[in-house]
Amino acid sequence: MKILNLNEGSFPIKLNLELDKLSVPEIGKLKEDLKIEAKISKISKNILNCDGDIHGVFIDICQNCLNETEVVIINKIEVAIKDIKELLIDSSNQDQTHYQDLEFFNIESFIEEEVALIYPNIVKCSEDCNTEESVYETERNLPFKKIRDLID
Repeated sequence: MKILNLNEGSFPIKLNLELDKLSVPEIGKLKEDLKIEAKISKISKNILNCDGDIHGVFIDICQNCLNETEVVIINKIEVAIKDIKELLIDSSNQDQTHYQDLEFFNIESFIEEEVALIYPNIVKCSEDCNTEESVYETERNLPFKKIRDLID
């Protein structure tokens, strides 16, 4: 666990990280290290900005066919970071704001939150994975089948 004091030090802070595990529930397992390149800049006393890139490959289960599939995550990080003390008094209405204690800033917690936000809600092995429809067709109920069988 890497902790930074974002109240002290010189800015910008450049991060080049590789994480081999995450503690995010309801997502797949990392296939290879999650790579993060980011820069944290100070805007004002309790407001910072983080810009960067995140890249990772996960193994998850397709929600249609239940086969293992790779989920590739490539995304930009564009987040404001504010001190947790400002959570209740903040009226900026920004969508992308991460609140945490700036004196004991946990980078892994920040990354885990970003992954949880960008991970897809529905995992499919391909766009045309529609095994549900084929099951529907084979189990289709044929009305009057017994009557037709009697007539034949």
